[in-house]
Amino acid sequence: SGGRPRGTLYGVYTLLEEKLGVRWFTPEVEYVPRMKCIEIPPLNEIQIPALEYREVFWSEMLRDADFAARHRLNGQHYHLAEKHGGRAVVFYPFVHSLDQLIPRDVCEQQPDFWPMVGGKRVSGYVQRCLSNPKLVKMAIEQVRRWLKEHPEATIIDVSQNDTGSWCQCPECKAFDEAEGGPSASIIRFVNAIAESIEHDYPNVRVETLAYQYSRKPPRTLRPRSNVIIRLCSIECCFSHPLEGCDSDDNRNFCKDIEDWRQVAPTLYVWDYTTNFAHYLMPFPNIEVLQPNVKFFIKHGVKGLFEQGNYSPGGNGEMAPLRAYILAKLLWNPNVDVQKIIGEFLNGYYGKAGPMIQTYIEMLHRKVKEKEVHVHIFDPPTLPYLDDEFLEEAEKTV
Repeated sequence: SGGRPRGTLYGVYTLLEEKLGVRWFTPEVEYVPRMKCIEIPPLNEIQIPALEYREVFWSEMLRDADFAARHRLNGQHYHLAEKHGGRAVVFYPFVHSLDQLIPRDVCEQQPDFWPMVGGKRVSGYVQRCLSNPKLVKMAIEQVRRWLKEHPEATIIDVSQNDTGSWCQCPECKAFDEAEGGPSASIIRFVNAIAESIEHDYPNVRVETLAYQYSRKPPRTLRPRSNVIIRLCSIECCFSHPLEGCDSDDNRNFCKDIEDWRQVAPTLYVWDYTTNFAHYLMPFPNIEVLQPNVKFFIKHGVKGLFEQGNYSPGGNGEMAPLRAYILAKLLWNPNVDVQKIIGEFLNGYYGKAGPMIQTYIEMLHRKVKEKEVHVHIFDPPTLPYLDDEFLEEAEKTV
């Protein structure tokens, strides 16, 4: 049953699912088979998850800690309690943390903390001048305060704000140009913080993002051993597997993950699994979920954050199905996905399950026929959503 109590708990859940046929489709929908007699042969099985960090960021998982634990998820946002084996991964704070690390009111008092863009310092929701020695010193002091205030934290996040506007002052610009891109200033800054805490907090790691303008690794600078790089796939096409897709977006991402694999001590990925501009729009990515998870693991990824519709109201196109598939893949990327889909559709939709299955297959077939690259902010005017498809879908379901 592995490490206690979490290993014991996972062992019980696995026994119920794999040997006795219990299914937890959503927090409200489960299947428990009726058996007159239960016979369990002697068992000696070991399961080791492929990923140390598993977070399905869909509201179907977020709203029920028991449900998340049953699917062996251990992410930041599940409110896991001691009865679930406690929290295995505890971030503080959780991404896009520069405003918390060096608050804006501090920058107002220290204007050279603001980034220089276009030859002048700019304020607001922007990045910071990461080459400023006073700023680095203040950031180290703040991280040490966080660790004292949050002794439960296992990962400290030091990552760029969710915007552009990175610093291009003479020192930042020269360093970034020498190293091939703006990730260099970030890694140098994060390394300074990681070095400052590694002796006193040997079990704490520092995470940063490789995101948008910082996605490519530096030429020669390397993250310290206690640094986690979280690479983000936000620009990619999700109607085709990342590997093998002929879009420049996916080709570039594949190169970046290979490059980070060579230099990152620990590599996580922030992946995207819905249309964030139109949560209800048909999003044909179900067939690529398994190939992409396998691709990440093949490239040394140790943690996956699968972002979907995380709003409190939940829902979204095929939200319960996606959350269920992703949870299974993050524990075991080699599961029989078609079997999982069939069980879910029949268990969740009942007699309508086969019709939903036909609709899903039809949607993905249409995208292949139209050779459409689908991204996460696309409008509902893409060619696969033509009148012919919509009429056929209406008849099917």
